[in-house]
Amino acid sequence: MDKQLLSLHFHTPRLLAIISLVVGFVLTGYCEAHAQQQDSLRHHSRHAQRRALVDSLRMQMRQAADNGRLLQWGDSLIRLKRRQGTLDSAKYQHHIQHLQRVDKRLHRNDQLLKSHYQRVNFDTLYIARPNERWTIKLRGNLSGARLKFDGKDERKAFSGDLKADYRGTMSVAVAYRGIALGIAINPAKLAGKSKDNEFNLNSYGNAFGFDIVYLSSKTYHGKVTSDGYTSYFDKGQVKQQAINLNGYYAFNHKRFSFPAAFTQSYIQKRRAGSIMIGTSLDAQQTDVANFDNNGGKVRLRIMQLGIGAGYGYNLVLGRHWLFHLSALPTMDVLIKSDIKENDNKVTMPYHFPSVIITGRGAAVYSWRNKFAGITMVYNTSPTGSHNRLYMNREKGRIRLFYGFRL
Repeated sequence: MDKQLLSLHFHTPRLLAIISLVVGFVLTGYCEAHAQQQDSLRHHSRHAQRRALVDSLRMQMRQAADNGRLLQWGDSLIRLKRRQGTLDSAKYQHHIQHLQRVDKRLHRNDQLLKSHYQRVNFDTLYIARPNERWTIKLRGNLSGARLKFDGKDERKAFSGDLKADYRGTMSVAVAYRGIALGIAINPAKLAGKSKDNEFNLNSYGNAFGFDIVYLSSKTYHGKVTSDGYTSYFDKGQVKQQAINLNGYYAFNHKRFSFPAAFTQSYIQKRRAGSIMIGTSLDAQQTDVANFDNNGGKVRLRIMQLGIGAGYGYNLVLGRHWLFHLSALPTMDVLIKSDIKENDNKVTMPYHFPSVIITGRGAAVYSWRNKFAGITMVYNTSPTGSHNRLYMNREKGRIRLFYGFRL
């Protein structure tokens, strides 16, 4: 018994030291966690204060605009000059009267936009307009083009696959009550590293919409196989100017919204789809220099006009996600094409059916007054005859975006 007491007494200081060390670690961890929690609360509080200040300023500007005093709400600089004595009374009154006149015009035009913007010609259980007036978006675009062809020339089979350089642009878009204005820059173009030019014009409505894409490219490059031999085309040897136009009409436009996925000027609240009809125009001129390594030149001209029908669908998942997928094939009803080899010009035959296909896709994530996502538009227009010349021109664009509403 005495030995046990002696052993316990001998180990007690070491046991107390271990307990003290554990308690110290626990207290230190608790203090650090408490400090981090306090820092997080302070950071959250500062963030909440800033957000409340921004919301307050936004609401004040909105109320001033509703009352026809948008510019007069911000005349503090003029009043400051008046108090400092750098602006006399006559000039002050002149500035104020000028602001009042401009405010009246802005208010009148804003009321017209408001009546159009808030017009309810859709099912409000499926579609809604954002409550905010301003939409600001940052966008990154990547587009590319491709030519694939094959055929026979004097019973010799040939085929080719050419690609243009990818084009990347950065853009900013600002919209007010559905009226948008944007500007885009191509960093490679500014640096002198890109020789291609591309122009995009898009308009998406619930009922009607269209895409217009113009491309002037000098960077097609790739390989061509003829009679079993493969040669390579360098940049500058193939030049192309092309324009593509496609438009749609959605029958179920009161419940199905294209702009909810592509411009975010509407909000899709429930899943919905629609049958679409549309038309497509694809016109191109392709010039090939030194195609036979003997200085020969070829010029190819193609114009296709098609009409058709397709389907689009918006899938809404939860409160944040929207997915879109649509396809609109159009059958060619008019084709004009010819190929000029040196001085010899012949009409290029084609076989029915010939079709232009436009596909679109999108994924959008929304939270509070913000949104982010990706959209895709793809066009393909195969035409011609494999016995003479069959060509498939492909064009695609991918867009990443982030935006917020005010």
